This record gives sequence, C-alpha cells and structure tokens, in this order.
Amino acid sequence: MGFFDSILKAFKEASKPKQTPKSSVKKQSSSKPSIETKVEVKTRSYNDGQVNIDPILTKKLSNGLLPGEVLLIDWITGKKQNVRFPQYYERTYGIKPERSLKKLVKNGYISEATPVESLVSFKLPELKEALKSKQLKVSGKKADLISRISENFSDSEVMSLVGDSLTLKVTEKGEKTLEEYYYIVPAHRNDSKDGVYNVPNAIRHVKKLNYKPNNGDISWALFQQAYIDYAEKRDYGLMRNVILNKAMQLEREKKYESALFQYLRVFIFDTSGLQNGRHLEHPKYAMIPQPMGRFVKVLVKRLDIDETGLRDHFDKTWGKVRGELEFHYLTKDECFRCLLNSITEEEDGTEKVKEQLLKAYDRLTNEFNEKSLRKKYGLSLPIDLDKYD
Repeated sequence: MGFFDSILKAFKEASKPKQTPKSSVKKQSSSKPSIETKVEVKTRSYNDGQVNIDPILTKKLSNGLLPGEVLLIDWITGKKQNVRFPQYYERTYGIKPERSLKKLVKNGYISEATPVESLVSFKLPELKEALKSKQLKVSGKKADLISRISENFSDSEVMSLVGDSLTLKVTEKGEKTLEEYYYIVPAHRNDSKDGVYNVPNAIRHVKKLNYKPNNGDISWALFQQAYIDYAEKRDYGLMRNVILNKAMQLEREKKYESALFQYLRVFIFDTSGLQNGRHLEHPKYAMIPQPMGRFVKVLVKRLDIDETGLRDHFDKTWGKVRGELEFHYLTKDECFRCLLNSITEEEDGTEKVKEQLLKAYDRLTNEFNEKSLRKKYGLSLPIDLDKYD
C-alpha cells in the first residue's frame, strides 16, 4: 500500500459514523462528520429542458410544502406584497413564487403585517423624516425609531405614512415550519456552489439521521464525504475546493486557527501544480497572485501572528498536507517564501511567486521527460498552450 493510499484509508476510518443518542445534538462542526453521506447531484428537466431541478426539491415535505416554499416563508417576511421575486425560486427550486405565496397566505404561514410592523421596510432616513415632522428624537437604531413612531403617532397617521407599502410577515405556523426545517434556509444562504453543500444534499443528509444535527455538522459531514470521494479519484482541484469551503465555514464560526490551517492547505494545493486530470498545470496558468494569500493575511492579522509564528503554522500544515499530494512543484521552504510574497504589500510580490514557480518548472523538465515523470508519479508534463498559438 502506497503512502497516499494509507492516508486515504486513515481518513476513511476517521469518517465512519458513530452511534449517537436520538436526543443528542452535536455542538462542534469541525471535529468529524456526523455520518457518512454520499454527496449526490440529481436533476430533472424543467422549463422546456432549459433548467435542471434536483428531484428532491420537487417532493413535498411532511407538511405538504416544497423546500422552495420554506425558503419563501423566510424570504418574504418584511417584503411588500408587490415585491419582485429572485429568479432562483423558479430556476433552482422549481416553484412559481407568486403562486406559492398565495398558497402560503391561504394556509396560514404568511399574513399581512400591521402598519407599524410594515415600517420595518422603511429606510432610516424615511423614519427620521417622519419623526422630525413631530420634532421627535431621531437617534437610535431602526427598532428604536419604529417604537418611537408607534408611541407618538396615531393609527391613522401611521397608516398614512405606510400608504400602500403594507408588508407581509411570518405567522406562528410559519415560524414553526422554519424551526422544523431549520437546515433549509442556512443551506441556501451558505450554498458552497460546487454541488456539495446545498439544500438538496442537506435534506438527504438529515433524512438519514435519527437525530437533529446542527447546521455546521451538516455541511461539515458533506464536505468530509465529498473530500473522500474526490481523493479516491485523485481529483485535486475538487479536493482543493472542498478544503476552501471548510476554511470559510470555520472562519464564519470564528474558529480562526482552524480556518488558518485550512487556508494554508489550499495554498499548498494551489502551488502544487496538481489538477483533476493526470497532468500538471503549467505555472504560466496558475492563479497569480495567489488568492489564498489575502485570506491568510486577514487571519494572521486577526490572530496577531508574526512571521516566526506563521512559519510554525505553515510547517505543521505542510507536514500534514504533503502526504495528501503525490507531487509538488516546490520544496517546503520555497512554498513558504511564495506564501510570504503572496501576503506582502510590496509590488513585486506577485512577480516573485511567478518567478519561483517557473524555476520549479524548469527544474522539473530538466530532471524528467514525459516517460520518466509518468513512471515515477503517473503524471503528464504540463502543457504549454503558448506553443499552439
């Protein structure tokens, strides 16, 4: 068994599901996946074959609503009745929002807000202007201004302010629905855009469990399983995207040191030259400047890490990540110098990264030809597209 395969086997063992009591809810999202979940991408034709809708989005939930209608309950709150709907309701979720809204109102999930409640749709300058008309204080947050109007304006005066701008609000029945399907709205808002963490896969994942995982656990489990699936195929580009999504989740959860580790992993992947196919990427076409440098820079500043501390973080990350990669253009020291140049404010930082990668490419082509590189790593030499212009 090769080193990469042993790493993969260990990763699989760490990802096996463990028994969890029905009443328990996981607190941490970054420790391990909740359950082994195969990430699925299923679609059906919609709108004369021009749009693909995942079939699970066309199946009614236990309360008779479609997943897109649960999203609509959350989105429509505070909106005016003549609001324009985002296209994703039709294109992604396969519902006609105007028709679904009528259904939600009819069945008591949504109702018309009172004139005072409708003031939430007003902008701060509009609320302040109303208060000035009665020489009232205009300081405070939006909720304070609305409360002040409610206390000092008659019902007819508030109605006059609102006019035809009455908004919609979620009812108690609607609130209970959002609580029951608590994982749908976050999966939409934090969709990873790569087909891994989204509403359909969140629904599939939760259906397989006999307890209620928190939203961080749902996305983390999906990311973990997707990583295993991609690693089996040596799809390094897709593996990299999963790691980036994990890093962004950890940063949202304010787990900054763990997020830094994942961003450094992405940087190491990005400079390796490995892609989804069995050929290396030519440094000419690498992402330069390295976008991960900006993410790392933000966290280094937040964590108050100096260059020595960053080197320590990098060395530990390199030691763990290098085993995931069967090849890397750079040595550890070269990769760290590229990282420093990526986060520097100096104008030549980008050029230094590019220069280092091109030197590594020259070293590679001096040491290997197509046959010897394939024999040692199973990889093809980078393609220089400029030769075909």
